[in-house]
Amino acid sequence: MRWRFLALWLFLISAAIWLTILLSFALFPLFVHLDHLQDVAGMGMGKLYHNYVQLMAYLHFPWLTHLHMSDFPVSMHGARHFSDVKRLFLLDIVICVVTGPIAVRFLTKLRAAKTRFVLVRPFQIGAVAPIVLGALMSINFDAVFVAFHKIMFRNNDWLFDPATDPIILVLPEDFFLACFALALLAFEALMAWGIVTGRRDAKL
Repeated sequence: MRWRFLALWLFLISAAIWLTILLSFALFPLFVHLDHLQDVAGMGMGKLYHNYVQLMAYLHFPWLTHLHMSDFPVSMHGARHFSDVKRLFLLDIVICVVTGPIAVRFLTKLRAAKTRFVLVRPFQIGAVAPIVLGALMSINFDAVFVAFHKIMFRNNDWLFDPATDPIILVLPEDFFLACFALALLAFEALMAWGIVTGRRDAKL
């Protein structure tokens, strides 16, 4: 059962991340409006969104090997960072797709046997992580953001210079804060679902 639990955890974490990435397509226009990014970039919503879609397409599709945005140049360091991000995106998607069927079969068997109560304790423990991370983000998101990049990336290419990589001007910190918060909420919701359904089976 341990490997099935491992697959379940990997699926839930990767699914929460991938869902957040997909929902960012809806978040971006909101922050264009809230942060007046049209004025910052000197271009309309349509152009900004088109460039964001070009960036996200590059990050999602393995066959796109060169990052091109119509209205934003990319430096060598910027291209290298986005290449690193692309590898992380693709790794997350692969993990989600590979572990998904295993996780679904595992959950289906637990449901059929009415033994989802085995999820309660591990999901209660898992539910603590978003609360702790959320608290740290509310205290000092900048420190969390920097620590995240130092852990996930092997270099300092993520420290963009707006003069050579102006795309960073339309990807403000509060947009990333919203994405991080959304991922934590998605994972917390999955933990809550497991706890509720597990307790329901325990009462049978």
